[in-house]
Amino acid sequence: MTALSSLETPVLLLDEAQMRRNIARMQSHMDKLGVTLRPHAKTSKCIEVVEQQIAAGARGITVSTLKEAEEFFAGGIDDILYAVAIVPAKLDHALALIRKGCKLRVITESIEGARAISDHGHKHGHVYEVLIEIDTDGHRSGIKPADPLLIDVAAALGDGARLVGVMTHAGGSYACRTAEERESFAEQERSRCVAAAETLRKAGFACPTVSVGSTPTALAAKNLEGVTEVRAGVYIFFDLVIAGIGSCSRDEIAISVLGTVIGHQREAGWIITDTGWM
Repeated sequence: MTALSSLETPVLLLDEAQMRRNIARMQSHMDKLGVTLRPHAKTSKCIEVVEQQIAAGARGITVSTLKEAEEFFAGGIDDILYAVAIVPAKLDHALALIRKGCKLRVITESIEGARAISDHGHKHGHVYEVLIEIDTDGHRSGIKPADPLLIDVAAALGDGARLVGVMTHAGGSYACRTAEERESFAEQERSRCVAAAETLRKAGFACPTVSVGSTPTALAAKNLEGVTEVRAGVYIFFDLVIAGIGSCSRDEIAISVLGTVIGHQREAGWIITDTGWM
């Protein structure tokens, strides 16, 4: 074993055994709740890590950039959700990946976005698979479940696009501080996204996919009725934020950065490290 003192810093330290335990913990929980786990690969950006998640039972991945999609597809992962509302300038890139064999799904949250996707698909002889983003907590983006805009966006998807579901990310869950709060937030995320799917179905739109997820809500969920897949990412390594809100212990954090103290400002009570100014 290499002594830590012999390593040239800064250097990332990964506890692979703990990472595998984290993978098993989340996968087991999703299996018990009867839903697919589609992990967010932006956390690791590492094909070897994602392969371990898939080997444990995950199906497909989530990404935040088309560059991530491109790299993971090149590494053999072909079932990918690009979980950021796509803009027209990126559609050529997305279509190029799809035509190489990538099962890439995209999302939108606006009439303008829906029309742009559909028009691009129509122009190039392709039908995009599209999810509509739902706002379940007022934290980020998406359409509120009861907003009439939801039906309007679905209707704006013409013959160059096909609605395949709804998705949400309850990022507000990172503000929870107790197990009860996290469980309540998980149920809010579930129920509101399912309600949006039901609204679309009643209006005559197929909505087979109901995708939710954040690490805090995924681990806190007790019931995922109506949900088809969960997206979570940070659980793979965990971090001090997740430990701070109680979703993991410090011992479960699998990643850290080793640095060296290179100077002191004793009067100020500071140390200077080669990982940055602290």
